[in-house]
This record gives sequence, C-alpha cells and structure tokens, in this order.
Amino acid sequence: MKSYANSFMELIYPEKNVCFICEAYDELIGDRYLCRDCEAHFKKLTPPLCRKCSKQIDYGYADNLCSECTDTNKYFEESKSPYSYEGLVKKAIYSYKYYNKAYYFKLFGNILVEFMKNTGYTDFDFIVSVPLHRSRMQERGYNQSQLIAKYISEKLSIPYADVLKRTRKTQKQSRQSRLSRRRNIINAFETKKSADKIIHSSVLLVDDIYTTGATVNECARALINKGVSKVSAITIAR
Repeated sequence: MKSYANSFMELIYPEKNVCFICEAYDELIGDRYLCRDCEAHFKKLTPPLCRKCSKQIDYGYADNLCSECTDTNKYFEESKSPYSYEGLVKKAIYSYKYYNKAYYFKLFGNILVEFMKNTGYTDFDFIVSVPLHRSRMQERGYNQSQLIAKYISEKLSIPYADVLKRTRKTQKQSRQSRLSRRRNIINAFETKKSADKIIHSSVLLVDDIYTTGATVNECARALINKGVSKVSAITIAR
C-alpha cells in the first residue's frame, strides 16, 4: 500500500505524461518523466571516452584511458554516465539534491535503467549506493543516490544492498579543489556488518555525479577491502 505522502505526491506530479523538469503535459511522455524538448537539452557523452571513467578524450590515447586513469590507481573497474554535467542536467541534479525534489529519483532512475539496458551494463550481483552522513541525511531528508539505486534495483531485479556507511562528515565536494576533494574524502567510508553477503560478488555503485571520481573511488576501496570481487559505478552525469 502506498503511503499518504507518496499518494499526495502523485496527485501533484502524476505518474505519466508530465515532464518533471518543465511540468509540461504530453501523452508522448508516458512514464519517462521527461519531455522531448527538455531531453534535447541534456547533453549526452559521446565517444571517444575513457574506458574507465567515461571522461571525454581525444582519439589516440593509449589503451583508451585518460591521463588521470593512467596515472592514478582506481579501485573500481569502470564508471559510466549518460550525460555531461552541464546545462539543464546540472540544474536538474542540483534541484533534486537541494530543492527538496525527491520525486526526481523516478526521472533519473528511468534514465539510468534505459542507459544500462541499451549499453548492456546490467551484469551485477548487487546494487549499492553512496551513503550520506547521518547529519546531512537529517538536513536533506533523503539520500538522492539511494533513491535512484533502489529504483534501478526494482526495475532490473538486481538486489539492493545497504552495506556502506559514511564514518565522518566531510566538506561538500563541490566546494573543494581536485586535490582537496581527494584528501577530504579519504577513509570517509566503511562497510557495515551486512556487507558479508556481498563478498566475492560483482557490485554496481550508484551516485548522482562523477567529477574527480574521489567519492566513487573511496567507496570502491572500502568494498574491495571487504572482499567484493569487482566494483563498477554509474552516475547521472560526469
């Protein structure tokens, strides 16, 4: 049974035919939550891309790796994203996180499910999300990455595993330099006791954006150190 809050939200934002971004009604939208006009302003990542972090690169890079992935140890196998973090995508993600638009998880979740199906990026034993510190969770009221991860889990029938915790409150990554982001997030994540069930498995880590990759990499390190065989990642944009 749906909660009163969910039912009320659906009265304001119907399940079908309404674009969450511009609120236009169009029967062609269906349950994608995004109209064609807004989707046209979401800039897709196009090849050539770094095969590890999906950064746009020039042709001719050795092993199709960007310089950062060549020079820096990464604990995750690969990270994929459908969009570039700019323009309307950036604005929508910001609204999702900081303007109490929790229902956007359906929009972004659907985008990632379609992307994963179209690219064959679905062979995982478990889905895991980047955790928030409890104080930030109390401030925001929801974990934006967890909502998307659970949506993907349901749609693709891949079990969701709540196995990561943030051990300390860090400064917002968006306010840090590249080097500071790495230092800021080091050893900020640990696995929970429930992580025993994902040992020797293949895990998909879900986050909202990939910038320097520091957060994804630290979460992957915690999972690999626990005994996970392989960690891959997906974000809305990078």
